[in-house]
Amino acid sequence: MAYKDPERQRAYARDWMKRNPEKAREAMRRWRARHPELLRERSRRSRRAARLRDGAKLNAQRAAYLATHPEVKRAKEQAYRARKAAAAGSFTGAEWLELVARWGDVCAYDGAAGPLEPDHRLPLSRGGSNFIDNILPACRSCNGRKHTMTEEEFRAVLAVE
Repeated sequence: MAYKDPERQRAYARDWMKRNPEKAREAMRRWRARHPELLRERSRRSRRAARLRDGAKLNAQRAAYLATHPEVKRAKEQAYRARKAAAAGSFTGAEWLELVARWGDVCAYDGAAGPLEPDHRLPLSRGGSNFIDNILPACRSCNGRKHTMTEEEFRAVLAVE
């Protein structure tokens, strides 16, 4: 049924979708499968518009999420550092939590309990990767003292002290 008035056509289409939800869903699935690049572009534009419209609100939501999920924040920070250093690999918040639990929630170097941060066994600055195999949980003190030493070099320094 063709309408000369576009608003009337839209109203008919909305009404048809309400009456035929399964057919409408299937038609939308087919359209999305045939037009992935257009869908991607529309999504980008929509996210950009939302960021311009509600940027402060979205930033506050993201900050609240990261405050309640410190493991995600830690993984994001390490991924950023690794990208900056052009290092291979990454790890997730879940992998980090599993690693910390494996070490008994204590520093891998001095056994101190408390806030832990990811430490690279072979530092990124010396060509190390950001894969979870190259990460150890360390307290701030040990991580800062280790600086650019490898795990073996730092353990040797600790043994002397």
